Amino acid sequence: MCQHQPQCPPPESADREAAHVTAHRPEQGWRVNCTNRSRGTAAYRQGVGE
Repeated sequence: MCQHQPQCPPPESADREAAHVTAHRPEQGWRVNCTNRSRGTAAYRQGVGE
C-alpha cells in the first residue's frame, strides 16, 4: 500500500504513471514505481503508456 501523501494513483487508473518511482536502474534499462509497475527506460523517456 502506498504511503505517499497524496497517495499514488492505482495501477489501473489512467494517470498511473504519476506514481512515485521506488527503484530505478537506468544501466539495466528499467524502473519500478509505487504501484509495482515495471517499465523499461526507453518507454519511460518517451512517456509511452502501457
